[in-house]
Amino acid sequence: MFAIVTAGLARRPGMSRNDLLTINAEITTDVAQNIKRYCPEAFVIVVTNPLDAMVWVMREACGLPHHRVVGMAGVLDSGRFRCFLSEALAFHLQIYKTFVLGGHGMPWYRCLGIRVLPEFPCRT
Repeated sequence: MFAIVTAGLARRPGMSRNDLLTINAEITTDVAQNIKRYCPEAFVIVVTNPLDAMVWVMREACGLPHHRVVGMAGVLDSGRFRCFLSEALAFHLQIYKTFVLGGHGMPWYRCLGIRVLPEFPCRT
């Protein structure tokens, strides 16, 4: 069984990440207690921001083993990076394999793999 946690507020104009952390920590704690009560065997994927902190809150509040609570964020940033590269270099999107490491507000490490495939010619 999986529990995908998206609960939480989005950051509003003028709201600091610390403000968001405080509000979303309360929401995540409530969700975690319900996961513990209703699906204690779940594998939990947290998507709520600020992600690293919310994964920690979830693990602490639900009491599940650490290997059953994870966060997921890099897919969106990696996809954006791939699209930007494709537009900037005028190559088909599927030529690039990218991965972005790091968090918002911190340095990002962009990993890039390029493969040239004859079925994906340069765009003009």
